[in-house]
Amino acid sequence: MRLAVWPVPPARALASALADLVTEVVEIEPYEARAALDAGGVDLALVPTLDVLRGYTGLEVVPGVVLAGERSPRRRLVVGSALDAIETIAFDPRDAQEALLTQLVLREHYGSAATFALSDPARPLGDVLETSSAALVDYRDDVPEGAFVLDPGQEWTDLTLRPYPWGLLAALEGTLDAVAGLRLRAAAQEAPVSDGLFHDGVGTYQLTLDGYATDGLDELAEYLFQTGTLSEVPPIPFLELPSDPDDDEDDEA
Repeated sequence: MRLAVWPVPPARALASALADLVTEVVEIEPYEARAALDAGGVDLALVPTLDVLRGYTGLEVVPGVVLAGERSPRRRLVVGSALDAIETIAFDPRDAQEALLTQLVLREHYGSAATFALSDPARPLGDVLETSSAALVDYRDDVPEGAFVLDPGQEWTDLTLRPYPWGLLAALEGTLDAVAGLRLRAAAQEAPVSDGLFHDGVGTYQLTLDGYATDGLDELAEYLFQTGTLSEVPPIPFLELPSDPDDDEDDEA
């Protein structure tokens, strides 16, 4: 199996966890994930959760595997004005998940109704901030003097007390069997601690839908429904796996 992940440390940690089960790992941007699956270039991909919720037809998601975390692994908001004076936010239209999350947390935390404006990601950030109040940029970009940074993922965690589910591991429907799904889930659960899952020395990301990560996924779907982004709360198209014998014993007890 060929696996596609994003070119950021926590996604690479997921690739490392699954290394024994895949033949090749390629790095692509999140917005390329579904197209890579459809074109047959990869067999598995880390797909933005928003893409799964918006258009899950034709996908099967590996149960129990996620890239979730308390900070954004790719984008941060650089603000060149006061928080209560943000009017326009520049963003790359391909960063739909980060833009929607930023809109949500700014509204909920700061009462902001800022307008989002399309921007060329190759344009220097200093020039962008001359015409926009803020910009969603690569996490590695230098911050101009006088500007400050908000992390949409951290804002989400402060709002919900849950990590944000950035991506789900998915394949095209009918291409992944249950045995492979079980092995992938087990590999994520048994993955050793990786530096890629830390931020400033603190464990920040997780690879499994354990603990609050499941709640974070449910919370996101509910928010998207309440705000009209989704017309309904869709079911996640999880690959059907055989039940765990231990779970059956617990049910009988």
